[in-house]
Amino acid sequence: MDRIEASEWLNPGFIKDKQTVVEKSEAFGQVLNAATSIGAVEAEGKLLKLHPTCPTADLSEFADWCHNQLCSLTSDQKDAVILETYAWVAARSLDLRETRWFSVAPSKEFADAAARALPDDKDDDGDRRINTSKLAAWRRWLRFFGLMDELPLSVAKPYPSATLRLAKEIANSTLPRETEIPAEAFLSSFRVSMPYLDGGRMFVETMRREEIRAGSKHLSPILSSALRDLHDAGTIELGVLGDFASNVSLTGDSLHRVSDFYAIAIRSAAQ
Repeated sequence: MDRIEASEWLNPGFIKDKQTVVEKSEAFGQVLNAATSIGAVEAEGKLLKLHPTCPTADLSEFADWCHNQLCSLTSDQKDAVILETYAWVAARSLDLRETRWFSVAPSKEFADAAARALPDDKDDDGDRRINTSKLAAWRRWLRFFGLMDELPLSVAKPYPSATLRLAKEIANSTLPRETEIPAEAFLSSFRVSMPYLDGGRMFVETMRREEIRAGSKHLSPILSSALRDLHDAGTIELGVLGDFASNVSLTGDSLHRVSDFYAIAIRSAAQ
């Protein structure tokens, strides 16, 4: 599609008091920058072309495609900040053994701490990779990917939750159903598709930069909560069998009946 045609299509004017009002061109520019940045659209002169692998028929499939694009990025690519910041949230939650800090931290305090934890670099606007003005968009991206939810309070409070994302990754996986899979084998199978959680590339790099020490047998509260949620929903079953040396420990909810597991079975309904 021609760039001008695309701008008129996505950013049309409107009639107000019998006068034609033309929307500001900056709005289309921001959309185009976002689309080209994640590779969904390619600009060739005056033409804009949709990436051939980018799905357009289903919003959920588009979210998965965007998520996969971001998972493949390295720290020197600006959009990596979305998932790298999430990796820091997961790592810090493991260090604190809870996620409550996320919802109570003032925006400036949160953004300052995240900026210090991220690889030292600047965004293309010359500003920090994450700051208070970027937090709202960051949270929207995470909700789009199934990595954040909101507490049902009078004033909505966002909190990190990987339950929906993990459920989708499990459904798309080729792991066997109705068969016990050793804990480490199960967890390692998602470290590429979810690099911002325990053992994943972004998570490990964050742990190293922040000098966070935690045993590999203890999972972050974010991943622990997702596993418990899916266990309670019947999507998976956490295998609990005494004090095995191979047991993996969950954190974040001392009241839940499952605190350790040695294996996971995916139920057939997880499709």
